[in-house]
Amino acid sequence: MPIVFVSLLVSSCLYALIRGGAPERVAACLLVSATAASAITLTLSSERYLQTEVLTMWVDVLLALGFVALALRAQRYWPMWIAMIHIDIVAFHLIMFSSETGPLSYWMMQAAWSYPAPIVLAVGTYRHRLRLARYGDDLPWS
Repeated sequence: MPIVFVSLLVSSCLYALIRGGAPERVAACLLVSATAASAITLTLSSERYLQTEVLTMWVDVLLALGFVALALRAQRYWPMWIAMIHIDIVAFHLIMFSSETGPLSYWMMQAAWSYPAPIVLAVGTYRHRLRLARYGDDLPWS
């Protein structure tokens, strides 16, 4: 895994765990768990990015479902953005089953779309802190 992504993930997840509310902490746990699971599944793949990586796809499906559930339950907008990002990743996994999309496109989709989620989580945590400072309370769940 690239050092930039790992640094971004660790810093945003630590920020969410320390300074975030319950939805931010749940999202941090989801991201870290999925990243660890993806790293394990990628070590099991012999020909990376040449065809749909089914194990990695299932990690992404479960992550997308987790963020959809979080978006439906949390009193926040940012989980919808992360859910949408991961639904796009799952859709691209599915496209790889039937298309002639090359390995570079598959790699770019998985790699490039992984970066926005920790950024959205950090922004969501920052906005949570702003609401706490402004209103003294920030209800986590709807």
